[in-house]
Amino acid sequence: MSLNLDNMAIFVAIADAGGFTAAARALGLPKSTVSRRLSEYERSLGIALFNRSTRSLSLTDEGVHYYSNAKPVVDAAIDVGRAMADRSTEPAGLIRLTATAAIGQYLLAPALNAFLDQHPDVQIELRLTDTRINLIEGGLDLAIRMGELEDSQLVARRLTTVTLLVVAAPDLIAKLGTPNHPSDLTNMDCLVLAQSLSTWRFADGVQVPVHWRLATGNMLLARDAALSGRGFALLPDFMVADDLLDGRLVRVLAEYPAPPVTASIVAPRQRYRSLAVRRLMEHIIDWHDIMGQTTF
Repeated sequence: MSLNLDNMAIFVAIADAGGFTAAARALGLPKSTVSRRLSEYERSLGIALFNRSTRSLSLTDEGVHYYSNAKPVVDAAIDVGRAMADRSTEPAGLIRLTATAAIGQYLLAPALNAFLDQHPDVQIELRLTDTRINLIEGGLDLAIRMGELEDSQLVARRLTTVTLLVVAAPDLIAKLGTPNHPSDLTNMDCLVLAQSLSTWRFADGVQVPVHWRLATGNMLLARDAALSGRGFALLPDFMVADDLLDGRLVRVLAEYPAPPVTASIVAPRQRYRSLAVRRLMEHIIDWHDIMGQTTF
């Protein structure tokens, strides 16, 4: 029986990720290599670790038992490797981070610039998109997410609570009037991010299917359209604070607040993270604590 630690780690990675593709991306190996190494390991052990079909992959009974014993061994080996790597106290290497374009522009940019100034051997690759990318399959280290975390393969650290405000340009309010109740928005032009997000939620369980003619696809374009008088928009407070202060936008329906949204920093659920990734997580959390509720 072989006790090849590398192949044991590949087995554990497949079990943790739930598939060959996600495990290959997490390990930085070709999928074909991961599949071949697992088959070699199963042959050396003389047991089948996974049930395979064209649509699913699951642990066999022997695989479940083997995983419960192999996982602590692999984690211990990773901890030893991390301890040795961390003898160097200066973070280095590439960090891949995803967020929405609005979060990247308004919240992340200052924090990342400060981090890069402090750590000259770190590189950061940003993927700004309003589409949620699977971190494991996309080979990403971190994400900033708004809303509840549903993926059990991820862990999250809460950063702040974001307040959503209904705003409009003064010219639009002069033209259409001020809504007195959320239901008024069923007859007033509104801006939505997508057709599927055209029902707005307010206090006391009020839900309104708003009247819309433009779905912008992201919050940056929604803000621009609101500033141009295209419609009422539901936007995060951090995006419109200066616009409200300068009178370019006006808040309406303040007595019917939208439910607050939690903003979190999210990472794949794994024991090992590079020193650079861990330091950036800490930096973003600390940056939020220093800068207050509307910036990270």
